[in-house]
Amino acid sequence: MKLMCCIPIILGLALSLSGGYAASCLSSHPLPDQDPTEVELANPTLAATPEKRRQLRYLVTCALPQHIVLYAQHGTERVTFPGHIGLAPGWLKHAMTPTEERWVSACMLALVNYFGKHVEVSLRAEFPPVPFLQPSDEEKRHFTLFEGGFFGNLFRPHPVAYVCRGTRTSAEDHDPAFQDRVCTHPTGEHTPDGKPFTPCQFILTGPCTDPASFTVDGEHYREVIFVHLKPGLR
Repeated sequence: MKLMCCIPIILGLALSLSGGYAASCLSSHPLPDQDPTEVELANPTLAATPEKRRQLRYLVTCALPQHIVLYAQHGTERVTFPGHIGLAPGWLKHAMTPTEERWVSACMLALVNYFGKHVEVSLRAEFPPVPFLQPSDEEKRHFTLFEGGFFGNLFRPHPVAYVCRGTRTSAEDHDPAFQDRVCTHPTGEHTPDGKPFTPCQFILTGPCTDPASFTVDGEHYREVIFVHLKPGLR
């Protein structure tokens, strides 16, 4: 499904959430399924600054379903973070599982924009764990540029972020859309084993058509979110 993305670079994100909980308690008056259920953030310091709030907003977007809204109270200010995609609904009650960590990480990485610009993207997965990642036929017709696949784990003590490059023609590669989305472009800098870095400091593992691109340091990632763009965004 398509989504607006504008998360700035987040590899410096100190996600002190692994092993932690999203919420301290559910609302004592749960609303019907179609209405939002408000949940208080267990650790309000995670929303203490504008930068933390921006990052938390995208984390909650990826992790929680759309009927859940986290909130934090800072003095007289009340800030809210609505869920949307629902890749880790259990985060309300317990720490994310390793699989949930990888899915949420893939989602957050897919939404990163080096320039912090709003760009509409189509998020997809080969075996979608949630309906959101299953595009409609109309979406497939409009979002035809295959940017790449995003995966990793931002919740580790040492976060890892990877991307594979989508297949596209030379003409597609020069589409204006890729002037606003550069996280699959090599920079000329490399890891010690020779893999290129992108401007977003993701490691470019190879083409998405190569199954080996999804295995890094002996770990195979099945939790990959593929991004497609709409041509001619300018």
